[in-house]
Amino acid sequence: MEIFINEVSLEGQFITEAEFRDAIKIFNSIFELINQKIKDKELYKEDSKIYANYEAIKGFSFNASLNQLKDKSLRTAFINVVFNKSNPKEWRREKLHSSEDLFDCLTIDNDYKNVCDTSLAEVAERKSQNSNKEYLLVNFINSSFQITHPDIVNCCLITVIKNNIEDNEICIDGVDSKPALEYWLENKLNLSLLEYSLDVTEPPRDEQTILRDTIRFRKTSFRYDGRFVYCELTTSRYWYLDNLHEGKAAHLEVFDKRGFHIGEADLQGNIDTAKKDKDKTIDLC
Repeated sequence: MEIFINEVSLEGQFITEAEFRDAIKIFNSIFELINQKIKDKELYKEDSKIYANYEAIKGFSFNASLNQLKDKSLRTAFINVVFNKSNPKEWRREKLHSSEDLFDCLTIDNDYKNVCDTSLAEVAERKSQNSNKEYLLVNFINSSFQITHPDIVNCCLITVIKNNIEDNEICIDGVDSKPALEYWLENKLNLSLLEYSLDVTEPPRDEQTILRDTIRFRKTSFRYDGRFVYCELTTSRYWYLDNLHEGKAAHLEVFDKRGFHIGEADLQGNIDTAKKDKDKTIDLC
């Protein structure tokens, strides 16, 4: 499989050094997981000099933004994890696409962005020539490449059209967070990183349950017994992981939008209304 860093996802979307710092931490975590879990891979990056053409912190090039990071160890970690330890190739040395062709990418604003002579165009060309191979784009967070993937939770689907011909539509998977990569690995490579063992003696993490589905659930700022409460977006029901049970007894508590107990759910989100407890309520006011 081939993994490309999407430099086009640097769009000056970070207003402050703190926002960019958090983005770099997330980006580092993606590559740490890639290096840990994906053995048979080829990593590709843009020529380092070209990053000067892209903004990270608004009004500053990517390189200048890196230099603004107050945490110099974070900057060093980024360079090591993404460039040195991963040892990605510069795709221009193996370039397949022609700079004479047109490559337009659909963004979340339903506009098309010209991505000719970028990593996006290169991976699109490679996928058009070898559709049986797996390709993945790694984006920086909060970019315009956030069109929801129809099949993989937390991932995005990046669509590139070559030479304005609809039949030349090329769809590429993208991730911009560690949870997205975990879902992608689970879906594409059958690497289940989120599986919870029923033999353990501690409760599962939220991301090991249905609560990891960010399309279905929104994490609130409320906690119950140390666990975050989640709102199910389509029903306004409230869910949290019962922190007192583990292994085979691990389950979620579910309440209606008024805070009355509905029942218990297994880690996959199947509700057992027979376990409704009229004495259980939740107050989020």
